[in-house]
Amino acid sequence: MCKTNTNSLKGVFNLNIKDKKENLTKDELLVDYIKDKLEEKMQASSMDINVTCRDGVVHLSGFVDVLAEKEYAEQITYSIDGVKKVENNITIGVEGQITDKHIEKEVIDRLRNNNYSEKISGIGVKVKDGVVNLIGHVDTLKDSHIAMKIASEVRGVKDVVNNTQISTLGVIDDVTITNMIRDKLNRADFSGEDIACTVTGGIASLSGYTQTKRDAEIAKELAMSVEGVRKVINKIRIREK
Repeated sequence: MCKTNTNSLKGVFNLNIKDKKENLTKDELLVDYIKDKLEEKMQASSMDINVTCRDGVVHLSGFVDVLAEKEYAEQITYSIDGVKKVENNITIGVEGQITDKHIEKEVIDRLRNNNYSEKISGIGVKVKDGVVNLIGHVDTLKDSHIAMKIASEVRGVKDVVNNTQISTLGVIDDVTITNMIRDKLNRADFSGEDIACTVTGGIASLSGYTQTKRDAEIAKELAMSVEGVRKVINKIRIREK
């Protein structure tokens, strides 16, 4: 009777995997890592997402159930080191007929029943051909983006257009806005000392360096949460390791 050395087979198997990894191009390794991250973060929602990459430019295609999943897949992909650009061609699959009226009702219900409902109570909704148009007013740019995210989680929504107005625009001068952003950056969990901020006409421009892409995104979110800010231009670069 012939006995099989399982330890030897395991060693050969591991070597084959290692050899395969070593023979992959940088783009192929990036694709493998992106797929792993999408599966880890999105679980079953990532099953029908396809990933290709060329020279650091990632192409996403396939299907998801709602707009929020499409946007989340792009967010996950862009946060990975080595990704230069993300082209998101994921399609939102809708089962059955969902009318604009149904979408509008569902979006309004969700906007009125969530942890942020008080902050976004001044937002109205119009829907045409699956495209949600948010109107009305909010106190901060961040509030409008929260409303956009909530709307994007509704089935049948193809896109969300933000036409809300910032009620605090022009009420607070640029110098005060700059100081408020600076204060938030200084109190952040990461070092914001290497980030410069200028504000002109309510438009905040961030530049400088952070350690990770996530820190750069957090800095942008902090600026968006300041009253009087109507737009944030994020020019922050990632410090080379």
